[in-house]
Amino acid sequence: MNLLTRIIASLRYPETAWGKTLHRLIPIGLLVALLILGLGGFATYRIVAPSRLEESIDPSSFLLRNFQSIPFSGVDQTPLEGWFIPSVRGAPVVFLCHGYRSNRAELLTLASTFQENGYNLFLFDFRGHGVSGPRTCTLGVKEAGDLLSAIDLVLARDDVDHDRAGIWGVTLGAYAALSASVESDKIKTLVVDSPFESPARFVEMQSALVLGVDNLVLNKLALFGFNLINLFAARSGEAFLNSLDALQQRTKLFITNEQDHVLEMQTLNIFNHAPQPKELIRLRHSKTSILYDIERKNYENIVVEFFKKNLPLRLEPRTH
Repeated sequence: MNLLTRIIASLRYPETAWGKTLHRLIPIGLLVALLILGLGGFATYRIVAPSRLEESIDPSSFLLRNFQSIPFSGVDQTPLEGWFIPSVRGAPVVFLCHGYRSNRAELLTLASTFQENGYNLFLFDFRGHGVSGPRTCTLGVKEAGDLLSAIDLVLARDDVDHDRAGIWGVTLGAYAALSASVESDKIKTLVVDSPFESPARFVEMQSALVLGVDNLVLNKLALFGFNLINLFAARSGEAFLNSLDALQQRTKLFITNEQDHVLEMQTLNIFNHAPQPKELIRLRHSKTSILYDIERKNYENIVVEFFKKNLPLRLEPRTH
């Protein structure tokens, strides 16, 4: 009788002490395995289907009453909801891209500051956030394509500059902003706050937060579930970093949050790989969290002043 046959016989008819022990341990092992798989699946679901923040305000709450609600389709015809906030006719438009577990309404104070300075604005809810469909997000796998759809839609208008636009984004919005700008030469200026290197890195970060424990096995199971849902289409961090070479000649400002060391290190790595021209500002708190009073005003001034310097409302005529 070979070893496998003996093991099977011991499981079916345990007679020896070893067989009886094995007979008791296998159900426990299976239960533990199922528990671990269940935790990995739970983490994946909570990450790709974040709880939605209610949009209790709109641009009219900030006296931006001439805004337009614009529904549009992202990649794979996903229904998305946007707001166009006009200012100076023919001026550049700045796309404001909210972060993970956020929505467009949380950017209205920043939008108001931009609008006061003459910039047209477009804000929209990423998939799985705010009032956009569907239930789940993809952490940048499809969000960059959704942003490109928004860029094409808005730059086709006759009341904005067709050839010069800018993007501000935070976390998920920052990753999407960089990815979309690689594909669109209409984006001339970017401000990105705390972008991550890849959806995979962000999934593992979120897994630890969702489960309350930073465990390698659980993190990898959550990542496997995420990749399975997205048909393994997520771009690697190396591919993303290599793609940044396309952003030469585009002015870029990177902002980090010193309170989030893991995300700050990823942002610094992206900054180091990005081509010139580029600038870096390290803040104690950034838009990854809620900013109040002086910190909020300081942050908004930094962002808007960078756009005023690098994406002016009107191009100066060339002198010969």
